Amino acid sequence: MSWWNATPAVFCAVLVVLGPGLFATWRLRAGVLARFGIAALVSVCSWGAAATIFGVVGVPFSPWQVLLPLIIAATLSEIVRRAFPSFEIGPLHARWWIVATAWAIGATIIFFVAFRGVPDPDRISQTYDNVFHLAATAAILDGDSGSPFGFRSLIETGVDGLRYYPSGWHLLTSATAILSGESVAVAFNAVWLVVATAVWLPGVAWLTQVMVAGRLAESAAIAALPLGAATGAFPYALLAWGTIYPTFLAHALLPGAAALTIASIRSVLAGQRRRPGIAMASVAILLSIGALGVSHPRVLPSWALVGALFLTWMLARRFLCGVRRGGTSRRRAIMSLVVTGSAVLVAFGGALTYAIVALGLFTEPLADRLDGPQARAVQTVWQGILQIVGQRSLTAGTEPVTVWAPLLGTAVLAGIAIAVRLRRARWLVAGFVVTAAMFVLAAGSDGDIAKLLTGIWYKDRFRLQATVAVFVVPIAALGVAGVSRNFRARRGDRSGVVLSLGMAAIVAVVSGASLSMTGTSQAIADVFHQPERRADWEIVSDKQVAFMQQQVAQIVPEGERVLGNPWDGSALTQLYAQREPVFPHVNGQWDADRLTVAWHLDEIEGNPEVCAALQRLSVTYVLYNPHEFGGGDPAGNHFPGPHEAVENGRFTEVATDGESVLYRIDVCG
Repeated sequence: MSWWNATPAVFCAVLVVLGPGLFATWRLRAGVLARFGIAALVSVCSWGAAATIFGVVGVPFSPWQVLLPLIIAATLSEIVRRAFPSFEIGPLHARWWIVATAWAIGATIIFFVAFRGVPDPDRISQTYDNVFHLAATAAILDGDSGSPFGFRSLIETGVDGLRYYPSGWHLLTSATAILSGESVAVAFNAVWLVVATAVWLPGVAWLTQVMVAGRLAESAAIAALPLGAATGAFPYALLAWGTIYPTFLAHALLPGAAALTIASIRSVLAGQRRRPGIAMASVAILLSIGALGVSHPRVLPSWALVGALFLTWMLARRFLCGVRRGGTSRRRAIMSLVVTGSAVLVAFGGALTYAIVALGLFTEPLADRLDGPQARAVQTVWQGILQIVGQRSLTAGTEPVTVWAPLLGTAVLAGIAIAVRLRRARWLVAGFVVTAAMFVLAAGSDGDIAKLLTGIWYKDRFRLQATVAVFVVPIAALGVAGVSRNFRARRGDRSGVVLSLGMAAIVAVVSGASLSMTGTSQAIADVFHQPERRADWEIVSDKQVAFMQQQVAQIVPEGERVLGNPWDGSALTQLYAQREPVFPHVNGQWDADRLTVAWHLDEIEGNPEVCAALQRLSVTYVLYNPHEFGGGDPAGNHFPGPHEAVENGRFTEVATDGESVLYRIDVCG
């Protein structure tokens, strides 16, 4: 299947990702960037609400379910519009063709860098996390609700009660697969492309417009559209590392959520149009928590960090102004400082208490925590600092770091210099330094301080690198806009926005080509590699997929589960054969029956509990393809039962292609 043939799936993904939000908010007065940023937040909230509501009553997921929350969102939007008819969010006065051109440049670069080495859209990312994401989406398509309040039950069958897991990504891809009729793999790639180009790009451009403000805001916003495709930190790194699709979705939504929050804070503190500002702030909080919570709650701290930095800067400016004025203004400023400081201390105390009591912060030494592959330091602190300065990005590939990006790095340095001179934009530098420091510590240190500061992000260097990009793009866009303004002043050129776009396009194209040729594209191509036969470090091969589609789907009766070691591809039987696997992920908290067959299947002839467990699980067939992708479970083999039982000849072979074998369990009668 060619990428061109995936065009209908991409259009369906646009309808799913943006359609509900655009419909619900079309009556609001908003600029094009703000409209798309808000629409994405509303859409994700709507899908999450739909799955939750219908999941409570046991109705399987279907795209039509989004109509109910969509009607509610449209009603609330109309109420807001009528209450504040003259209030406009993020107006943008640039001509439509300029916006479209900038947007198209950024989208083209993203597609080229991300999928240049992926031959067709029907490939899956063969990574640890994606085993669950694929199996979970297949479960939704097979009748599960997709409610985030029951989603974790797929991999925590031995745990009672509500088990929250963010299902936003899985709902978007399921709806896209249903509407387009394409495979889950095509739906995954189509939704990724739409989120990267139609959510991240306008979102970070709107954030730039809000962060910069003033006369440079419009030029910087246009420049941010292509520059959003120029950083390896996001959106590309999370496609190769993980692959962490839910986190990617949440990070793509982060700029829109942050822009809405910052705009509302500024409106409230400015004293003008306070009522619309308060309403906007309420909407910002609800939408951000809802959308990011449904996508991935671990990105909420990044949103809170951006908002807290801006709020601190604004309050500090108001305090200093009040002190300078003296008299009543000074007393009010001091009182505001006391109140704000007390609130911060209370919040910090509450967070610390939660970390100690609920998360068991000190139940074991910090040195024993956060030592997995995602958290382990991979370089020195100085190397991380040089990467920030030179805009080099981690790739998770054979070339672990891209080469220097001189044009993008220069744009960032120029943006920092301009921001320092602009009082309203100085906080951008502080935000950049704070997030960059956390990335440097996460990637370069395993010390207790690094773990404390970055633990809420799992000390994951790639997640923190993606947060840095939220500041890199606006600062680089400010640098481009500032340089173009100085150039216009000397040459008498009035087409400032066009000049900014031209300069940003050059930076983005050069940086995108550099990323593509020095590790980023290859790292993505490596995780999407699917061998024709005999998978080794991959989850599945083409031949194994065909065996599941042609043999497993025909032989295993409907309603029965398929048993196998999830590390050798059997976790994806529901994806390729519409037969539920006993183990839909390589890791989980399993119930007693699943633990019995995982560890003791070889005892089937002498242990009656094994046959009883198989009967309760509705298992008669075992799928066997002896390999363990990625080298196997780093914590040890937790599924020895199927391998030992097969190797000891306990079952009857019913189908094989020379690599995969399907066995029938006759021992239990």
